[in-house]
Amino acid sequence: MGKKGRVLLITPNLKGFKHGINRIQPPLGPMIAANIIRNKYDHEVFIHDCALENWGRKIYADSNVEGTVIYGQSNEEIAETIERIDPDVVGISSLFTNLVSSAHNVARISKKVRPKVPVILGGNQFTNAVSDYLYAIDLENGRTNIPQKIIDLEDQNIDYMMWGEVDNEHAQLADALIQGRDVSKIPGLVMRKGNESGNGLEYIINERPQIPKKLSDHVPRPARDLVNMEGYFERGMFHSPRSKSSRVLSVMCSRGCPELCTFCTTPGIWGATVRWRDTEDIMAEIWEGVNNYKIGEIQFEDDTLTANNKKLMELCKELEKVGLPWCTPNGTKLDYHQKKENGKYVTGGNQLEMYKAMAASGCYQISLACESGVQRVIDEIFHKKLDVDAMKVAVENARRAGISPHTFWIVGSPGETYEEIEQTVKYAEEVGSDSCTISICNPFPGTPIYRQVMRENLWWPGRDLKDCILRNSLIRVDGFSSPEEFEKYVGDNLERLKNKLGERNSELFQRHYGENVRERVKDVYLHQS
Repeated sequence: MGKKGRVLLITPNLKGFKHGINRIQPPLGPMIAANIIRNKYDHEVFIHDCALENWGRKIYADSNVEGTVIYGQSNEEIAETIERIDPDVVGISSLFTNLVSSAHNVARISKKVRPKVPVILGGNQFTNAVSDYLYAIDLENGRTNIPQKIIDLEDQNIDYMMWGEVDNEHAQLADALIQGRDVSKIPGLVMRKGNESGNGLEYIINERPQIPKKLSDHVPRPARDLVNMEGYFERGMFHSPRSKSSRVLSVMCSRGCPELCTFCTTPGIWGATVRWRDTEDIMAEIWEGVNNYKIGEIQFEDDTLTANNKKLMELCKELEKVGLPWCTPNGTKLDYHQKKENGKYVTGGNQLEMYKAMAASGCYQISLACESGVQRVIDEIFHKKLDVDAMKVAVENARRAGISPHTFWIVGSPGETYEEIEQTVKYAEEVGSDSCTISICNPFPGTPIYRQVMRENLWWPGRDLKDCILRNSLIRVDGFSSPEEFEKYVGDNLERLKNKLGERNSELFQRHYGENVRERVKDVYLHQS
């Protein structure tokens, strides 16, 4: 038995909008890693969410985006937490780009408080950063304008990064550091060679771990007992804007997506094959939520929940026994299992039967990833295998099954014309969904769109990746003279659609939300997460 240590896993302060809807929920990645660290290696683990613990504190950020704020604890409060826990290892998780600057700030604080304690960066954002670096130094890709260095490791407060699906490897690294063993061969590890800094920095970049096919044997259930669940319930700002309860359980049943959309990071992180957990394992997690936390709703965070019809139907049968409402806040591919007659999509068929089974098990809302109302944009810009004609059929099938359809749209992509943006906004109104989200295209690191934006320098003057939040405009858009003009255009159209769809569905919303219908409708239609 080796030395028993203390591991602190931190999620940093949240960058959001002063007037936006900023959401927060328990961090699945750190909770999964925590269970491996304590169960496999017998270390004491602490999870700390800097944003949650002082959610009411808002500080205006130094940003080019008007109204941007930082939520959560002060530097002094974060330092006090690290001092109190006195960890042997600090891990910092960043799922999205808007958390990166806060992650580095936490690392700086950690090194100031405990200079000798190693700091590890993990999360999807840093996998993408390493992937982009390797892309940039590959001579076959030519001039990419992506920095030929790993920016995060330029920060001497960062000792290690992890990339890939590293649930177990992250835990292995923490244990090796506590035991004083060599870490250089751990799969997924990224670190500096020696103590160099500045130009000419060299790295050790180990191969990513093999993606496991059997998720339930590889990934344990999240350690919810280590987070402040009541704090998240009190905030009630979970992923879906239409939650029926503030006591939400966020669950992932699968990883991976077979689509290769140019704006999405999922295949690069989890792979192009959908891998499901065992139904018994998923249900054990859900019953634990019911018994321990009195949850009132389930939100499935899968990237493509409906891809595997057989697995989903198994899950639905078990969910009927739970009797709780559930939804899919992430977009689902809308043409899965659709029926065709004479080469055209028609209502009914396997998709309708699937939606009926979902509704019978408690599903009240499904998000449908339409993306664009223009086939050229879908084909040539997004490289998404989707027919525009399938969209209205999916919406109608959801309606017939008794599920409220919510649609996702993206505007402002590189190469999209003003006329095509207008067509998408118009189609978002015509497709027949109960509600919709129109997002501005952001070039997320690790994606083909990001690499195109960097190669062709498509940024608005004065804006770049540090301003990345889902509701702002970073890259030049045809027909608009400034990012503010385009943001106003999208906001005005969302407001118009809110009123239009709200009138169409007033009876639906009255049934869902009662007397507070107007405020809830506003929340739904301006949802941007």
